[in-house]
Amino acid sequence: MEPHYVGMRDALNTMENKEISDAVEVIQINDSEQWNGYWQQKLQYADFFFCTWMGTGLSCDYLKKASAFLQQKKLRHLFDIIDPGDDKMDYGLQEEQKSLLKQYLACGGLKNYQNLCLYLVAAFTQQMIAYKLPEQLPWCGIYHPEFKHEFVELDAYLAKHYDSSKPTVGFIFSREDWLWQRLAYQNEIIRSVEAQNCNVIAVFSTTMPNEQTGAVSLDTAFERFFYQDGKPCIDVLINPFVFSLTVTGFLKLQDLQQLGVPVLQVVNTYMPYKWWQQSMVGLTPNEVSYAVCMPEFDGALHSVPVSTNEEREDGTHYRMPLADRIDMLARKARKLASLRYKKPCDKKVAIVFHNYPPTNSNIGSAASLDSIESVRLLLEEMQKQGYRLDNIPTDSQAFVKDITAHATNDRRFISEALLETADGKLEKLDYASFYEQLPKKTQEQLLRDWGEAPGEVFRYGDVLIVPGMLNGNIFITVQPPRGFGDDPGKIYHSPDCAPTHHYLGFYHWLRDIWGADAMIHVGTHGNLEWLPGKGNAMSNACYPDICTGDIPNIYPYWITCTGEGIQAKRRSAACLISYLSAPMSVSGTYEELADLENLLEEYCHFKNDDAAAAGMDSIKEMIRSKAAECNLDEDVPESEAEDFDDYIGKLHNFITDLKNMQISTGLHVLGVPPEGEELVEYLLALTKQDNGKVPSLMKNLAAMHGHDYYELMEHSEQMLADGSMTYGMLLDKIREQAREAILILQKNSFDAAKIEEVFNLSWANNLQGEIRDKLLQSLIYICEHIAPSLLMTALEQENTLNALNGKYIDPCPSGAPTSGGADLLPTGRNFYSIDPRCLPTKPAWEIGKQMAEDVIGRFIEEEGRYPESVGIILWATSNLRNHGQCVAEFLYLMGLRPVWQPGSQRVVDLEVIPLEELQRPRVDVTGRISGLFRDSMPGSVIWLDDAAQRIASLDEPTELNFVRKHVLEEAGELEKSGLDKQAAWRQASYRVFGDPPGAHGAGTGAVLEAKNWETIDDIAAVYTRWGAHAYGKGSEGTYMPEVFKKRMAQIDITVQNVDHRESSMLSGDDYNNYRGGMIAAVRSYKGSMPRNYVSDSSDRSKVQLRSLTEELKRWFRGEAMNPKYIAGMKKHGYKGAGDLATYVAVSYQWDATSDIMENWMYEKYAAKYALDKDMQKWMQEVNPWALHRITEVLLEAEQRGMWQAKPETKQALQELFLSMEGELEERGE
Repeated sequence: MEPHYVGMRDALNTMENKEISDAVEVIQINDSEQWNGYWQQKLQYADFFFCTWMGTGLSCDYLKKASAFLQQKKLRHLFDIIDPGDDKMDYGLQEEQKSLLKQYLACGGLKNYQNLCLYLVAAFTQQMIAYKLPEQLPWCGIYHPEFKHEFVELDAYLAKHYDSSKPTVGFIFSREDWLWQRLAYQNEIIRSVEAQNCNVIAVFSTTMPNEQTGAVSLDTAFERFFYQDGKPCIDVLINPFVFSLTVTGFLKLQDLQQLGVPVLQVVNTYMPYKWWQQSMVGLTPNEVSYAVCMPEFDGALHSVPVSTNEEREDGTHYRMPLADRIDMLARKARKLASLRYKKPCDKKVAIVFHNYPPTNSNIGSAASLDSIESVRLLLEEMQKQGYRLDNIPTDSQAFVKDITAHATNDRRFISEALLETADGKLEKLDYASFYEQLPKKTQEQLLRDWGEAPGEVFRYGDVLIVPGMLNGNIFITVQPPRGFGDDPGKIYHSPDCAPTHHYLGFYHWLRDIWGADAMIHVGTHGNLEWLPGKGNAMSNACYPDICTGDIPNIYPYWITCTGEGIQAKRRSAACLISYLSAPMSVSGTYEELADLENLLEEYCHFKNDDAAAAGMDSIKEMIRSKAAECNLDEDVPESEAEDFDDYIGKLHNFITDLKNMQISTGLHVLGVPPEGEELVEYLLALTKQDNGKVPSLMKNLAAMHGHDYYELMEHSEQMLADGSMTYGMLLDKIREQAREAILILQKNSFDAAKIEEVFNLSWANNLQGEIRDKLLQSLIYICEHIAPSLLMTALEQENTLNALNGKYIDPCPSGAPTSGGADLLPTGRNFYSIDPRCLPTKPAWEIGKQMAEDVIGRFIEEEGRYPESVGIILWATSNLRNHGQCVAEFLYLMGLRPVWQPGSQRVVDLEVIPLEELQRPRVDVTGRISGLFRDSMPGSVIWLDDAAQRIASLDEPTELNFVRKHVLEEAGELEKSGLDKQAAWRQASYRVFGDPPGAHGAGTGAVLEAKNWETIDDIAAVYTRWGAHAYGKGSEGTYMPEVFKKRMAQIDITVQNVDHRESSMLSGDDYNNYRGGMIAAVRSYKGSMPRNYVSDSSDRSKVQLRSLTEELKRWFRGEAMNPKYIAGMKKHGYKGAGDLATYVAVSYQWDATSDIMENWMYEKYAAKYALDKDMQKWMQEVNPWALHRITEVLLEAEQRGMWQAKPETKQALQELFLSMEGELEERGE
C-alpha cells in the first residue's frame, strides 16, 4: 500500500488550496498497528474516516477495534477491503458515495487523488468545494519519457518514434508504476536500449481483467502493442514482473510461443543497494523464489538486476536504477535481437567444449553426451542453413584430429609450432585495455591471485593463446581451466581465488576481439557458471557476468541434472536446451558372473531332486569356486549364512539385483532420436516404474503372474509352485514379455489403434479385469506420449539452431525420466526447476523419513547402538529433482517435521516431533551444503539451521537428544576458553557448513587431480578449507575451521543419497568431491572410518539402503566391467574412451578418500582397460591420451601403496606408459 500512501500524500502536498491539505490527514498503518486512546481521540472528532486495506476482511486487531468503535459511536466511515465477508464496512454513507470513493481509488493517479481529497472535504465538511469526478486513465498504453502523454494506439507511437531499419525491443511493466510516475528504472532502460541503436516499445499494463473497473489482461496489451498487422513487431521482450506470467494466468504459454521472441527477465530487488552490493547470495530467499525461480516457468532468460529499493528520510521508499546493469541489459537485448536479423552466413558462433581435467583425453567432457559427434552433426546442419564453414569433418575421429592439430588446453604435449600458428591470440595491449575497464576490486583480486596482467598462464611472448580452431565463421574451442592446476597451492588456501587472466581474456577475445554473435557451451557441465560471484542478481564484479557479458549463451544440458542446469541459467544467462540421457539397458550377467548364475539356477532346480542328489556336492564346490573367482567372498560371505541354502539365496539375490540394475550402454547424440533396439531399451527403462497414475509395465506383468515384483527381486532363489523356474527366471520372462509387447508397438509405428495386437500374444490373450486395464493403460501411454516424445528428440538440435536465430524456446520441467518422470519428455526445451519454498514436498517427506529410519536401523544392526551424529551431503540438484528428500531426512533424524501452508503447500514452519511419538533419540546432523544449495535454496538453509537451534534448546535428557548433548558439551568448553555464553552456544550449534560465500566446490577433486597430496590429512585439510564456512543465523559463511573439525570428529555415519540411475558415483568426480572429502575429514579428525550409507530412491516406491562400498562395487561390476557397457562406449570412439578413462580416475579418487578399491578391482581395470590388446589398439586409434591417463592413474595408485599390483601387471603398465609418453610427445611435435 505504500505507493498509494505516497500518492495521496503527494496529492495533498501539491494542492494549491492550503485549507484543503490541512483538512485531510493521510496516515500509513500496517497489521502491527495498535488500537489505543490516540486513535479514539482522532476518530472521535473526524468528520469521516476512510481506510483502504490490502488484506482480506478485518484481519488485524486494530481494524476490528476501530470498526467496533466507529459502529458504536455511529461515526461516518468506510473500510475499503478485499472480501469483507460478514464484517460491517461502513456507516452513514449512501451507496452512490461509497461507489464514488472506490472509483477514485480504482482510477488512481495524482489528479484523481487530488479530486478525492476535494470530494472528501466537500461531502463531509459542508465546505463548498468544486471537484471533478474520477477520470478513467488508460489501463494499458505505450510510455516514453520524451512524450508528455501516453499512446493508446501502436500506429500513433510508431509514426512518432520508430525506425524500421533497427531491431525493436519490447518492454512490459506495471501500470501502477506509470500511474504514480515511479519510472526511474524504466526511463533508464528505455534510454539505454535506444543508445544501443534499437527501437523500444515500452508498455504499461494491468495484468488481470476486471469487468467492474475495465482493467485489461496482459495478453490484451501484448496484442495491442507487440503486434502489427497480425505479426510480432518486437525482437526481444524485457520483463520485470515477478512470479510466472503463465502460472499466474496473466498469459498463456501459447501467448509467449506465438510472440516467439526471447524474454529477458530483470529483477527489481526489494533490498537496498548497500545490502545487494555486499550480499553474495544476491537476493532474499523469497526473491529467489518469485523473482528468479518462478519466471523460469515461462522460459525466460535471466539478465540483470535493474534497481534496488532505497529508503527516504520519511521512511518511504523509491527505486534506484542500477545504471551499469541496465546498460548490460540493453546490450544483451541488442545482441539477442540482432540474431533475428543477421543472415546465417554473417553470424559468428563460438562453440565451447568443456575440458575437465584440461587434457586432450577429455575434450568435450559432458555427462551422458557424445559431445564430439553432437557438434559434428550440428555443423552439418548449420552448413545446410547457410552458416559459413570451410569444411565438415567426415566423422568424429576426423573432427578430433582437427581439434588436436590446433592449440588445446593440454600444455604437456603442445609444440611451439602450434602456439606460433594458433588461430586465437589475444594481444597484451588488447587485454590491458580490457583489464583497465574492470572494477577496481576485480583488478585487485586478479593482481593478488595471478600477478600483473596478462599473467603467465598460457602466455606465449606478448600474447595469450586462445585454444581452438577457426572453421569459416565458427570458432571451435575448449573452455579454459579454472586455474588450480596452474597453482596447486591455491587448492589449500584460496578456494575463492579469481579465475586467471587467461580465463577472462579467453571470453573477452571471443566476445570483443573475434566478435562472436553467440556462443554454445556443449553439455553438462563447464566451469563458467561456477566462478566466484553472487549466486543471483549478479553485479559487474561477478566473474560469470564479466565473462559472459552481453553475448547470448546457448547451452545444451542434460535434463536429469536439474540444479546444475539452473546454475548455468542463472549465472551465465544460458538458454538451456535439454538433452536426453544416455541409452540404457539392464546389466544382465556376463563372463564369470553368468557362469555363477547358471550354477545357482542348476542348484535351485535340482536341490530337492533325489535323482540329482549325488551330484549336488560337486555343484556346491563349483559354486564356492566360482563365487571366489567373482571376488564375492567379502560381499556375500558364506560364513554369515545360516546354512548352504541360505548362502545360495543370498548369492542368487545378489546376482539378480546386479543383473536387473539399470546401466548406460553408450552416449546420447544431440538431436538423434533412439531407434531400433536402443528405442526398445529406452521404453523398457521408462516404463519400469509408475509414471504418475500410469502403472509400471514390469510390476503389472509380475501381478499377471500372481506375484509382487519386489517379492520376485528379493527372493529370486525361490521356485515357482509348479517347480518350473525360479523367481529370478520369472523376472527374465517378465522382461521378455514386456519386450514382446513393445516390439509389436514398434512394428506398428506406435499406432494406438493397433494396440490390440499385443493381446493376441499367447500370454496376454486371456487377460481380464484390472491387470488387462493397467496393461492397456501402459501401452496407450507408450504410444501416445513416450514414443512420440522420444521421436521428438530432434528438437534438441532444432532448438539449438532456433536459439541461434533469436527465437523463443519453450520451457519444460526437468528431472530423471527413468525415475517415474517420462512426462518430462520431450527434450530440446529450456528446462526449469521447482519453487524451493515447497521443499520438502509431502511425498518427499515420507521418503526422507524412510531413509532416516533405514540409516538408523542399519547402524544399530552393525554397531549395536544408536548413532549420535550423522554427516549428510546436501546438493541442490538432487533436492530440486527429488523435491527435498535429503532435507526431509535431515529434519527427521533430528526429530522435526515441516508445516505446510494449505493451498500453496509451501513450508512455513517446523514442528518438533515429541519423543513419545519419535520412539528414539534425536540424532545430531551436520549438513555439508553445496554453493548451489546455498544460492538456490536459501530458505532451506534457514530451516536447517533453525532445526538445530530448536532441538538443541529442548529441555530433554541428553541421552535422548544428541544435538543438545553435543551443543552443551562444546558450548561449555568454549565458555571455559573465554567466549560469552551466547556466543559459545551459537558457535557450538552450527550444523550447516558449505563453500566460501560466492564460491563453489569442495576441493577434493582438485587436489587429487593435481596429485598435490601425500596423506589423508592433506585431503582433510583441503576439504576443511573449502567447506568449513558456517551458515545460519549470525553467519553468512564465516570460516570456522575448528568448529568444522569438531563436527567431523563426532560423525558416526556419512550419508549421500541417489535418486536416479542415469549416471553413477563412478562416472564423474562430484560425489567423491563432497562425500569422499567428508569421509577423508572424518578419518583424519576422528581417527577411524565412519559407517557410510547410500539411500537409493530411484524407485520411489521401494527405497533401498546400501553401504557406500556396496554401492560402488555394484557399479563396478554392473557397469564398469560389463562388456555391454564397454561395447556401448566403444561405439562413440574418442568420447567413449575418454569416459572410460574417467571411470578409472574416479575409482582411484574414491579409494584415496574412502579406501574402497580392492586389489582385484585395480587388476580388473588394468586387464580390461589398459592391457587388453584389442582395447589398446582401439584406444590408440581413437584417444591415445585416454589410454595414457588410465595407465598413469593405475601406476599412481600402485606407487602410493593403494594397490599391491601383480609384478607382471605393474611391469606391463610401466612399459605401456613409457610407450604412450613417447607417442604423445611425437604427436605434439
